[in-house]
Amino acid sequence: MTGAAGFLGGHLVDMLLERGDEVRALVRPIEDVKRLQELKRVEIVHGDLTDPESLKQAVKDIECVYNVAAKTGPWGPEQLYWNVNVRGVVDLVEAAMEAGVRRVVHTSSITVYGHHLRGLVTENYPFHAEDNPYSRTKIASERLLHNLVQDQGAPVVIVRPGWIYGPRDSASFARFVEMVESGKGFVIGTGHNVVPLVYVRDVAQGLICAGDAGDEAVGEAYTISDDMRVSQGEYLNTIADFLGVPPVTRHLPYRPLYTAARSAELLWSSLGRRNAAPPPVTTYGITLLGGDQLFSIDKARRQLGYAPAYDLMQGLNEGIKWYRSGQRTGSTSHEKLEAVSNI
Repeated sequence: MTGAAGFLGGHLVDMLLERGDEVRALVRPIEDVKRLQELKRVEIVHGDLTDPESLKQAVKDIECVYNVAAKTGPWGPEQLYWNVNVRGVVDLVEAAMEAGVRRVVHTSSITVYGHHLRGLVTENYPFHAEDNPYSRTKIASERLLHNLVQDQGAPVVIVRPGWIYGPRDSASFARFVEMVESGKGFVIGTGHNVVPLVYVRDVAQGLICAGDAGDEAVGEAYTISDDMRVSQGEYLNTIADFLGVPPVTRHLPYRPLYTAARSAELLWSSLGRRNAAPPPVTTYGITLLGGDQLFSIDKARRQLGYAPAYDLMQGLNEGIKWYRSGQRTGSTSHEKLEAVSNI
């Protein structure tokens, strides 16, 4: 497994161990592996998606490879995203094929559908690349994987998670909770828009289902989200209820905020600041929080047997318990919301 030291990967490790599996975790030398070292039946090997030789060693004698690692967030040097999210993914799949791995489950993202969505989005919705390297490289990797399946019989199943939240997510969930707790929270637009939330263990369950599915799932892509239809306002104010703080009442208009974000991105790019910190607000963050996004999970239910186990109250209960425990360091989310949190 790649990404085992991260947010989603860590929960996937937990769920694989809970059902009795043994796990080989490929982690970068710079990552904190203390938690993984405390777990039984976890073998830690060092390597990187940008190091093909380490990938060949990591996949030897492995039945199923879960690729959960990615260069995330909407801002940064384009080449770094390509090295990890495209070239690294292809190298991993080719190494797995050479080693005779039965199944490769690749974690993609709902960002491949674009941000300005209309109606209920299924897996047949066309790709739409937004103007950020994360979106472009997630689409590019899916296209290359499709070619590998068609041309070489690569045993790949693709999972596209929604906006993941839950315990051990310091990059996104904890920052939203901090904003609400401190009274600095805000709602973009009316707050009535549906946000594509999914609890982290539900995503891990979807990945495991993809790994266990029959050959008919090979070459397919599955959206893994929740169909509770939670609004932005409901999400933020349920967090406030759990914390026992006043509700979020400050509203920022969507269209002017989006325009400001786009202007900031263009300015940062014109100044050559792709290697610097992102603008204080980005279109990626604004649309993920403030856009109306309805996703169908019927295909995953039907073909993978996926069924979300956590509703909003259960998920936030677990997330807030972790937040209050004070253990909010280290892990990062597959889906970062850095820009929204910086407003």
